[in-house]
Amino acid sequence: MYEATLLPPEIAAPEQLTRAVANDAVLYVTAATQQLRSLAALVALGSEIVLTGWSVTRTLAEHCGRAAWLLSPDVTPTGRVARFYMERIVSIHMARLAAEKIGERGYAKELKREREVILAQARQVFPDIDLFTVEKLNDWEVGGEPYAGLSKVLNLFGESHLDANGLYDTLSSFTHPSLHRLRAQTQIKQLDDRVHHAFVAEPDVIHWQLATASMCVYGAAQHAVGYLDIDPALLEEWADRHPRLLKWARETEEAAEQTTED
Repeated sequence: MYEATLLPPEIAAPEQLTRAVANDAVLYVTAATQQLRSLAALVALGSEIVLTGWSVTRTLAEHCGRAAWLLSPDVTPTGRVARFYMERIVSIHMARLAAEKIGERGYAKELKREREVILAQARQVFPDIDLFTVEKLNDWEVGGEPYAGLSKVLNLFGESHLDANGLYDTLSSFTHPSLHRLRAQTQIKQLDDRVHHAFVAEPDVIHWQLATASMCVYGAAQHAVGYLDIDPALLEEWADRHPRLLKWARETEEAAEQTTED
């Protein structure tokens, strides 16, 4: 890939590294496409399961945001390498912490060794790199490139690809426990000696979830296609088959903003 020719000479295998960056980003996009299929399957169930759509949409959007952050055309080639290493180090470190907390010490040690290998590779390019602390993760920098957490990345992704402000905040307000959000999606019926709660979803809400998810996958895939310099024909063919969904997210920006304000 062309970007490999722009990397500093201390990188021994620039082509291999740029390919690894692309592979990591594409893995995120591939996961998001599976989640999009899951969302479509939930919609096909009708009114049986209505709350799960928010969780799937949020997870999908977060994966797409990470892919876009890795492949952003606004970052320098060296900055992209820094993002690549930060993304890998954070994912391994968080998995290690989780393993420690549930008592899987052997697995935690294995993850620590894996993390140290990645750190050693990163230090060949960024000798001064230090391991972050969880409390100060959002202040972490490698080679002058700042790390960006989930909320920042997803909000930026929403602004640039969906013309939507506060995408992370909107989705989080539905996926975190919230009596207000639950009540807004509940029909209550008094049945003799008990109260029955039925969860409902308005058609516009379902459309918004599907449109947002589709736009996220499309936007993240565009980054991958552009970075790899491959023919976008198949991606555009998919987009042409779903014009209403890909257009709907932008047309319903006001509806999404109203949802945030409620």
